[in-house]
Amino acid sequence: MSAMVIARAPLRVPLAGGLTDVKPYAERFGGITISATVSLAARVTWLPSLDGRFEVVAEGRAEAAASAADVRNDLVRAALTTFGEGLEPARIGVWLDVGGNSGLGASGAICTALVHAMLAVRGEAVEPAALGAAAARLEVEELRGASGYHDANISARGGLRRLHYAGANVTDEPLGMSAAARADVAGSFMLFAIGRTGLTGPSLGTLVSRLDRALPVLHDIKAVATTLAGALAAGDLDAVAWCVGEQQRLKQRLPGDFVDAEVLSLTARVAATGASAQVPGGKIGGYLLVCCPDGQQREVRSALRGLREVPLEFTAEGSRVVRF
Repeated sequence: MSAMVIARAPLRVPLAGGLTDVKPYAERFGGITISATVSLAARVTWLPSLDGRFEVVAEGRAEAAASAADVRNDLVRAALTTFGEGLEPARIGVWLDVGGNSGLGASGAICTALVHAMLAVRGEAVEPAALGAAAARLEVEELRGASGYHDANISARGGLRRLHYAGANVTDEPLGMSAAARADVAGSFMLFAIGRTGLTGPSLGTLVSRLDRALPVLHDIKAVATTLAGALAAGDLDAVAWCVGEQQRLKQRLPGDFVDAEVLSLTARVAATGASAQVPGGKIGGYLLVCCPDGQQREVRSALRGLREVPLEFTAEGSRVVRF
């Protein structure tokens, strides 16, 4: 009988450099991202099949399939056909602590948890960097979407990290921060649900199709990530907040679905308090990330009254798996 496995891969909040990890840019120019994993996560449960079929529960839908190739859920099917050779049919559940299309890296975390679960069923251990590479390959190459290498790699590794991208080759450069500086930075951030959903694929597809026009802005976004690295190392929260807001301002100049009247209103309301905000992800997603460099949390809550604040905890742990 197959093993029973639970894999947990954290979601992330991007701080700067996002979109420079998109495949065509990263391959031509190299990308940089700085982001942090949070306590919200994707989970994959893997149980032995009861009747020789694949049973999948994901995104609120249940299905049964005679073979891996017949599974309708795109992420699960791609994971099974890419990494599942020789595995027995199973009951597979995919669970998220947030709604789908959130902008918090859900698909990358799901890919990471799926790959981690399948390797665990085989009894194979894997280092975080190798797991991130495999999950990013699944999301970017096998699913053939307009996507980037960031989400799976940060989910696999965990923590507040600066990642460099030479195409699919991802390296982790230390930020040089003390434990106290990390705690101060983490404590300056807030997260609010804005109740939006949007697909990343069409937005990034537009960006990729107009990449040459977008290059000057993407170069500037990469420069902001470098500036943020220096601010983090120095413990300069004012500069950290500026970088978070500058990432949003630059992203709004790119082709794709990155700004509308509501986004402009929300970020302006935050800016009036002296804090900075961005909408995470490669589209207009479901959350607003706020950085309060001078303890403006009370003022931000007042400015954003009516929005639900989501408890936000930065975490050091990457993808983990338990095999029974």
